[in-house]
Amino acid sequence: MIIGKVRPSLYLCCMALIWSSVSAATCGVKNYQGLVAVRFFLGVVEAPLFPGAIYVMSCWYTRREMALRCAILYTGQTLAFCTAGLIAAAVFGTLEGKHGLAGWQWLFIVLATVGAGLAMIALFILPDYPDSTTGSARWSMTEDMRKVAAARILADRVSTSEAKAGVWAGLKMSIFDYKMWFLVGLNIGISAAYGFSNFFPSIVRGFGYNRTITLVLTAPPYIFAALGSLVNAWHSDRTKERGYHFAGPIAIGCIGYIICLATADRNARYGASFIYVGGMYIANPLVSTWTSNTMGRTPEKRAISVALVNVLGQIGNLIAPYFFDDSDEPRYRLAFIMMMVMGLFACASAMGLKFYLYRANKRLYRDAVRNGTVYNPYVM
Repeated sequence: MIIGKVRPSLYLCCMALIWSSVSAATCGVKNYQGLVAVRFFLGVVEAPLFPGAIYVMSCWYTRREMALRCAILYTGQTLAFCTAGLIAAAVFGTLEGKHGLAGWQWLFIVLATVGAGLAMIALFILPDYPDSTTGSARWSMTEDMRKVAAARILADRVSTSEAKAGVWAGLKMSIFDYKMWFLVGLNIGISAAYGFSNFFPSIVRGFGYNRTITLVLTAPPYIFAALGSLVNAWHSDRTKERGYHFAGPIAIGCIGYIICLATADRNARYGASFIYVGGMYIANPLVSTWTSNTMGRTPEKRAISVALVNVLGQIGNLIAPYFFDDSDEPRYRLAFIMMMVMGLFACASAMGLKFYLYRANKRLYRDAVRNGTVYNPYVM
């Protein structure tokens, strides 16, 4: 809601700079209460990034272009999980005990410094809106280019686009739109289905490797997932299809969970990690893509819907850690069962939304034929 009132480039970069500072402050935490306080404020300032970035991209790219762009954005998150283990191994191996600080403290300092530096650079690179002269658009685009950029988004609107509305009207439209709740359901499902993300080093450590080898082995499945998400998103854009490109990889990922449940062989289980990590992270970018494609073309409704789907989807991240019980280590049978169930729930929500949009498109087509207007359907 705030991003619709201020310059997106300034808002997002300032939030990134603040959260880097808060993250660095974690190294000074001395007790549980301090850790909770720091993590709370970190969540507050970090929350605007993904929904804000998706909203800004939806102002610049058409529906047919969004999936690949979202996948590129999410690839950064996927590669972060990949490189986190490698960076941690390097930091613990070289900075442990330096200047009286533990390795984990240095890890927060290093990552926060990199984040703050990138935020400062992005401040001079990010644009605001196609029809604005602020941000990087003031030096990278002519007036004619800005007009074309704005016109192509206007022409890409769904036939039933609502009139421009205020922030509170946009919130009301989002809440009472059935489509948003399908999107919330599939986001909760996939967020819980990749609950392994925070426990993946523990899963790999259960194979019997030392800490350094464990951290290194966490990287390859995420690299595979990052590459797969780009290919899947490209094909989704090319075919103008979302539902099967979302549910298909998740269903395949569930096969990886089944393999982990069926065998204790560490080679088979590590091989299965490519399947379930790949399946869940290949599908993940389609959540934001489908939301921005589907939830109206008014800036207010689109921004609020992307934020709501993102925020409510965190329910999946809240419940997922409870799947991993210490008594179930190292196999984590319950966790794999629950992640598979939530993955199938995400698939069911996606198919429900696809059917809902199919019926909505039939109504749009009948109206277009009757009124002699352009038929511009929802992307299913």
